[in-house]
Amino acid sequence: MTFWGSPPVPGAVSIQEFVKAKKKWPSQVGLRQVIEGRYAITGRILLKFQHCQLEFRSTEPLPKLSRRSKRDVNVQVVGRLRRDGQKLFFQVERISKQDDDLMVYARRRPTGSKVKASDWFVLADWASRRGSFYDDPLLQEKASEANRNGIGVARSQASGKLQSLRDVSRLAVTRGAGADVQRAIEHEAFQLELRAAAGKLEVLGRLRDRIGRGLVGARDSKNGASGPLLVRYRQDPVAVYDQANSKERLTLHRALYTSVAMQLIELQARAAGSSGYQVAETIRREIPEAVGEAARWERLAMDADLKRVVSMSRAELDRLSSRMKAAGRAVEAASAVDDWLEARRGKLMDDGVAGRLRWADLLLALKNDRRRAVTTLIEADGLKPDDREVAERLEQLGYEKKEGKWGPVPSGKGGRPRRDTVPVGVQVGMSGKRLLAAMGAPRRMTRVAVRGAISEIWVYGDPGGSRIAVHLVRTRDADNAVVRSISQLPSRR
Repeated sequence: MTFWGSPPVPGAVSIQEFVKAKKKWPSQVGLRQVIEGRYAITGRILLKFQHCQLEFRSTEPLPKLSRRSKRDVNVQVVGRLRRDGQKLFFQVERISKQDDDLMVYARRRPTGSKVKASDWFVLADWASRRGSFYDDPLLQEKASEANRNGIGVARSQASGKLQSLRDVSRLAVTRGAGADVQRAIEHEAFQLELRAAAGKLEVLGRLRDRIGRGLVGARDSKNGASGPLLVRYRQDPVAVYDQANSKERLTLHRALYTSVAMQLIELQARAAGSSGYQVAETIRREIPEAVGEAARWERLAMDADLKRVVSMSRAELDRLSSRMKAAGRAVEAASAVDDWLEARRGKLMDDGVAGRLRWADLLLALKNDRRRAVTTLIEADGLKPDDREVAERLEQLGYEKKEGKWGPVPSGKGGRPRRDTVPVGVQVGMSGKRLLAAMGAPRRMTRVAVRGAISEIWVYGDPGGSRIAVHLVRTRDADNAVVRSISQLPSRR
C-alpha cells in the first residue's frame, strides 16, 4: 500500500548516502529502509531519484507529485530492496512529500543566544554535501553562508584573545569562509599586537614587517590617503575595516602599516638621539605620503634651533636659514640672522680693521646689505687709511677713492686695463667643485645674494704676490656653482 502526505519517518538515509553504499545493496535485500532525496522521474508506478539509476517501484499508482517550484522535488520513501531476476529494484511501500532543501536550511538555521560555531558548521556541512551531490549552486552558497556565520560566532568568542583569533583565522581558511573574512580576522589580530607592542622597538619592527607581507598593498605609498575614512578608522579600526570594501581596505592596510612605521621611526630616533631634521628625512623616505608629519618634525627642529641661534656656527646658521625659507618662514629666518649678527657685532667692532672686514663680509653674505657693508668698510679705511684689502672690497662694490673720500664710481667709467694671468686649469664655465679640486679653498670669499641666486667672489693668492678673483654664481646647492669670470688682482707690494 502506498501512502501520500504522511509525516516523514525519522532516521531517513539520503539518496546520496544510499548510492554511496551501493556495494551493500545485495546484502540489504528485504530490509526495511527509509530514503529521502530529490526525484528526477515519476510515472504511474515508477520513480527515480536524481543521480541514482535504481528503479523505485510501487505496487499501486503513485500520487501526482505537484510542485510549487522547480526545487520542490524532495520526497521520502519507505520500502525494501527486491530482486527481479538478476536486477535489483526498490519496492516502495510508502511515500511522502518533503520540504525542499532551501526550506530545510532555513528551518535548521541556529538561533538564540547560546548558538555555537559548531552548530553553524554542522548545517554548512549538510548544505555543502547536498549542494555538491545535486550540483546546486544556491545550496552551496548557503553552505558558504553557514560557514561565514560560524566563523563570525567563533570570532566573537575569540575577541581580545590573540591566539584564539589566530586559530579562528586558520579555521576561516579551512571552512572556506572567504579571503575577505580571513583578512578581517587577521586585521583584528594585528590591532591586538599593535597595542601590546607599544614602546617595544624590536617587537614593532617585526610587526611592521609582517603587516607589510601579510596585508595586500600595505607597502605601496600609492594607497596612502586621508579623509573621513581614516578619521573613522582611527576611532574604531576593527569595525571600520570590517565594513570597508576591497579598495578601501587597501587604504586601511597602508594606514595600519604607516602607523606602526611611524612609531618605529620615533622610537629609533629617541634611542639614537636623532634630530627632528633626521626624523623628517626618514619619514619622507619611508612614508612619503606623510608630508604633514615630516613637516611637523622639521618645524619642531627649527623651533628648537631658533632658541640657540646666537650660539650657532656660520654653517649651522646658513642651513637653518635655508630650511626656514623653504618652509615659508622667511621673516623668522631674517630675524634669526639679525640675532646671530647682533650677537657678534660688538666683538667684531672691537677687532679694528680685521673685524670690520669680517663684519662687512657677513652683512653682504647674510643680508645682502651693501649700504651697511660700505659704511663699515669706509669706517675701516678711516681706522687704517689706504689699507689695500679694504680698498679692494670697496672697489669690488663699485666705489673709488677720490681726494681722500670714497664714493660710487660714475656710471660708464672704465678702469685701467690690465693683462690677466690665470692659473692653468681654471676656466670660465667650470663647476665650483672642479675649482676647489684645482685651486683648493680660497684665501677669502665674499658672497652677495642677487635675484634668487648667490654671487660669490673667491680670492686666491698671496697679498704680496699674484692674486686672482674668481666670480661664481650658484644656487643654494653648492654643486650648482659655476665660474662666470676670472680677474687678476693687483699686488699689494
